Amino acid sequence: MAIEEIAGSSGDEELEGSATFVLDFIHLNAAFEEVAAQIEDDRGSWLGFAAEQAISDETFLSRVGPGGVLSKRVKIDIGEVRRALGCVLVSMAWTATSTPFLFPRLEADLEFSEVEPGKVRIELRGSYRAPLGTLGEHIDRLIMHRMAESTVRAFLLGVSDELKRRIGPSAGA
Repeated sequence: MAIEEIAGSSGDEELEGSATFVLDFIHLNAAFEEVAAQIEDDRGSWLGFAAEQAISDETFLSRVGPGGVLSKRVKIDIGEVRRALGCVLVSMAWTATSTPFLFPRLEADLEFSEVEPGKVRIELRGSYRAPLGTLGEHIDRLIMHRMAESTVRAFLLGVSDELKRRIGPSAGA
């Protein structure tokens, strides 16, 4: 399933700004095939902390954000898990569960790739549109984009921590 297929349409496109891109990655000391097996076999349960509640095999409720009062409850839709050019790709999208018109919808690809033997890069590449048109774009430039970057970093760390827990002592930071 491609990002476009899971993204859908909110019906509020006229209230959204231009696309803003976000990219971050971290490294995990683990064998690529062990990580790939977790991603391919467990249909999203590897989200760990991010999967507070499973709604289905592809949909989870979660809290995302830099932490504390700045976190937001979202619905995470996981797309098809696929292998391509030596990596595992997972399409995903997350949407705020309350007042979604005030929060951007993130559409992203999560990529797991071998950097070198025993080291895996977990990378999130995605985009969102600031809600509320021009006003939202100004707010995004002032502060919200930094919060989006912090949210992505916290998400990646959570996925990495869960994979370390599942793989065991052979996985490290």
